[in-house]
Amino acid sequence: MMELSDLQALDEDVSRALRTRDTSHLQRIGHGEITTALGWPQQDPQFVCKRLPPFDSVEAATVYGAVVNRYVVELRRRGVRVVETEVKWFERPDGRVLVYHIQPALSPETLGLDVLRQSTPSADHPLLCSVVDTVLNCTGDGVGIDAQISNWAWIDGEPWQLDLSTPMMVNDAGKPAFDMTPFVAVLPAVIRPVVRQEMAKLICRWLTPRDSLMDLAANVIKANLEGWIGPVLECINERIDESVNFKEAERIYKADRRMFPLLLVLGRTNRFWQEQVRRRPYEFLLPESTTYKENGH
Repeated sequence: MMELSDLQALDEDVSRALRTRDTSHLQRIGHGEITTALGWPQQDPQFVCKRLPPFDSVEAATVYGAVVNRYVVELRRRGVRVVETEVKWFERPDGRVLVYHIQPALSPETLGLDVLRQSTPSADHPLLCSVVDTVLNCTGDGVGIDAQISNWAWIDGEPWQLDLSTPMMVNDAGKPAFDMTPFVAVLPAVIRPVVRQEMAKLICRWLTPRDSLMDLAANVIKANLEGWIGPVLECINERIDESVNFKEAERIYKADRRMFPLLLVLGRTNRFWQEQVRRRPYEFLLPESTTYKENGH
């Protein structure tokens, strides 16, 4: 996988972008609602790297990495094909630890959304059927998966899961298996406890087959996959006892459309507060927009 020296060179570029607010020298491969995936090397990316918020110690980063590795092992045990992923970190002189998820760069035409956009909508599409079957087989007993189509690659006739930065697992007490403290630090301190509670509840959305598949349908609405929502619901409902209807998926979509853009606004507000008022560096590489805005919502 990627050499540590290359990772540190990439992080120097990220640090420059954070200082100057100029990201033109970064190779942006894609982004979620509040995180960004970067290509390396920039001219001919061989790796896709997702930079996580800084951790306070090597111990905290090690614990998080162990949870991710345990999650990958569990998904594979349940039959999920997981894109090869390395969690790599290094400690800065100030003691903070920078953690990256690193994966091999994939051809754009293998990505799930592009596959469906290039296909005729059908409840029998092999990617769609395979993803739904995978979700049914892998969710439950405290383990879930973010099944939205953008999180899958279609390689050699099989679906491969891409998004592992948020391990969808809970412990015996029903709490998230990983510490969310670094992740909520992107937001203003006053609202972090509330967001932490809400995100803990949100993770439960992906822990049952029906809820995970309902979220998949909601994200099809978000992605503006013309003609696909009907076939997606048909495919899902052929395989589960309690059917999912459009209104339920739309309700999830509308709730997310309110929440995730708000989180980005709050992240930008915290950035202004830290940089302009407290005169401290803001160490989170925020996307320029949310996927809701990019898809015309």
